[in-house]
Amino acid sequence: MMSSGNRTAALVLGLAALVLLVIVGYPLLWLLLGALGLPGEPTLQNFVRVYTRAQNLDPLVNTLTLALGTGLMSVALGVPLAWATARTDMPLRRTIQALVAVSYITPPYLTALAYIILMGPDAGYFNRALSWAVGSEKGPFNVFGMGGVIFVIGLHVFAFTYFLTHSALRSVDASFEESAQMLGAGRWGVARRITLPLVAPAITGGALLAAVDSMALFGPQAFLGLPAQLVFLPTRIYAVLGSYPPRWGDASALSLILVLLTVIGLVIQRGYLERRSYVTVGGRGVRSHRLQLGGWKWPLLAFCLVVVFFSAIAPLGVLAAASVSRSWIEAPGLGNLTLEHYRAALFEDQVAVRGIVNSFTLAISAAVLAAGLGLLIAYIDLRTRLRGRRLLDYLAILPLGLPGTVMAVAVILAFIRWPFMIYGTIWIMLVAYVARFVPLAVRSANGTLRQIDPSLEEAARITGATWGQSVTRILLPLSRSGLIVAFLLVFIPALGELSATILLYSSGLETIAVAIFRLNDLGQLEVVAALAVFTTVVILAVSLVLHWLAERTATPVAAEMQTR
Repeated sequence: MMSSGNRTAALVLGLAALVLLVIVGYPLLWLLLGALGLPGEPTLQNFVRVYTRAQNLDPLVNTLTLALGTGLMSVALGVPLAWATARTDMPLRRTIQALVAVSYITPPYLTALAYIILMGPDAGYFNRALSWAVGSEKGPFNVFGMGGVIFVIGLHVFAFTYFLTHSALRSVDASFEESAQMLGAGRWGVARRITLPLVAPAITGGALLAAVDSMALFGPQAFLGLPAQLVFLPTRIYAVLGSYPPRWGDASALSLILVLLTVIGLVIQRGYLERRSYVTVGGRGVRSHRLQLGGWKWPLLAFCLVVVFFSAIAPLGVLAAASVSRSWIEAPGLGNLTLEHYRAALFEDQVAVRGIVNSFTLAISAAVLAAGLGLLIAYIDLRTRLRGRRLLDYLAILPLGLPGTVMAVAVILAFIRWPFMIYGTIWIMLVAYVARFVPLAVRSANGTLRQIDPSLEEAARITGATWGQSVTRILLPLSRSGLIVAFLLVFIPALGELSATILLYSSGLETIAVAIFRLNDLGQLEVVAALAVFTTVVILAVSLVLHWLAERTATPVAAEMQTR
């Protein structure tokens, strides 16, 4: 007979599995059913109509071009910066790494807005400065178009390649490079022929993440593409659902194209990696050293500073400048300074004020729920022998490869009908946020639980503690820092989420991202800049505080457990 403790464990873990199936598996099932014309008579007509209609071909080609361009750009920028900060004696390495993190934390649609101010074809700051310097009537830059979209999104997603490659480079044993040098290879030859090939999985993985993420970023595609009549699959899906009546079957079929592109990318990467061996860490410890670059460290530093200037410093700087300018088109000066835009954004504009309240409500709720659900899913995977636990783990990771627009369409199809009729409420947005970002929480919790010896919980159970007591008194205190990180990983993207939100919100449920999108359409760029600076400052402040808490709680908790 099952004890009360085992019944409690089974109930809690079973409930977690059920929630995951409802918020992830159920919507994805309806995405496929919707493309097949269900409910109703099954048909392939939606696929035929979508895949043969000429107006859908250009968005597909544009999306593929964007993915390829940003993937290549992420490698061109991320790999040199990772190598410079991980394996050389270049100065300012930590500063460069921190600024790369800032460029990733900054929501990409805010970077797009910043580059409208910087590289707008007529009044952009860079264009005005260059036209004044060379005496021409018009500057050379035009951020509206395919080149601008690739450039701006690439400045955001190259962080994927950077961080994955940086981590991999730190684990490469220096003996490989030393052996090549003893055989006569120069330092650049060693880097090109030994070091970089050994971290190929990280490079290709980062490029794949960058390409997949770029396909999903609705904000930059809309802000920079639509003025140039450039349509991508996410903006095309938005237009299909914005028509009357909404064409759900077409939207589902278009969404499955993005899913297919993601799967193809994974297959290509796996096929490339399986042809070679990339083992760099064996049974003995890894020893690394930094290359002494001599005079070459200064050109390398200049390259790194240029990258972080365009990806982090310039966007945030120009948004801050525009937010305190009466008109961003006029030259900076005391007569052009004002704080009125902050008052309008934070207190007067009702859409912006509602957006701030709704965004914080959704981001905090989604982060708490995703962190808790992530811990339970990781517990099922690592601490139980339940059948299907691996499948549950795969299901929890699946949304990581799905664009936000795809997840939004799936959630709408699932929760617009009985028994979960929550469409048009804030609850459907919360479900979408948790579903989309729970993979981040699961991975964080999984890594945390792997570091905690199960014998600690077993010892508590032997001494008479129930399952609930062993979890609350042993597991949760030890995993506190990991849960803070999981909260942070969900809170940051949720606060600035736009790709899914643009399809899910209704009147009165606007978020910060939606408010920025709408205010930009109205031409209120200074108010948009003020709201953007507020959002960025909040994200950075929360990130710093939670990172500090995570580091502060890890050591004391471990020390406390050792004294018990």
